[in-house]
Amino acid sequence: MKNLICKFLNNKKVEYFIIGLIFFNLISFILQTDVRINLKFAHFFNIFEIFSVIIFTVEYFLRIISVKQFKDIFKPLLIVDLIAILPFYLSFVTLNTMFLRAIRLFRLFRLVKIARYIDAFENIKQAFIKRKNELIVTFFIFSIAVLISSIAVYFAENQTGNPAFHSVISSFWWAIVTCTTVGYGDAYPVTTLGKAVASITAIFGVGLHGILIGVISSALYEIIKNKDEV
Repeated sequence: MKNLICKFLNNKKVEYFIIGLIFFNLISFILQTDVRINLKFAHFFNIFEIFSVIIFTVEYFLRIISVKQFKDIFKPLLIVDLIAILPFYLSFVTLNTMFLRAIRLFRLFRLVKIARYIDAFENIKQAFIKRKNELIVTFFIFSIAVLISSIAVYFAENQTGNPAFHSVISSFWWAIVTCTTVGYGDAYPVTTLGKAVASITAIFGVGLHGILIGVISSALYEIIKNKDEV
């Protein structure tokens, strides 16, 4: 029985159907955010939502039935499957309106379901797992750099009266957006020392990006190469 269910779920036509349904759900969600479109096609959206939930619910229970061990139902992708359908059923329960609106955002988890059907996602996941130690070290270095930059820019700029640098805690935002080279421009140093700190932080951020790209791309290359050789 389990083998038949697995064979059915792994059928390419079934996979393509689920992928298409996920994308149409995303389009439906986007269109519903426009009040005029939502009012005009509310009936269609409701029917499509019910149809989608029925399909995703059947799929979820088939996957539950086909698990090898009970603990497998707590695997990330199965939890995503549950979260994807949960908002619909919770809408029948009397809940706080704000909470209900927030929980409906979990419908977007239907998009995450697509990760099950595309091999590229699996390759990327394996690349992160393969280089997890290097990534942890890189994140640690980034955290230390942000902390040092926040402290340095605080001492350089706190006398200028800029509220963005009135404490080390408030300086964290500037350090993060500068180190990630986003640089929104909502906070920037004006002193010579502050500009020097900003320059070093920005240069370090670029270098850190290079390290991350190198770590992930090398692992991804190895994984793809090994699969091609098999």
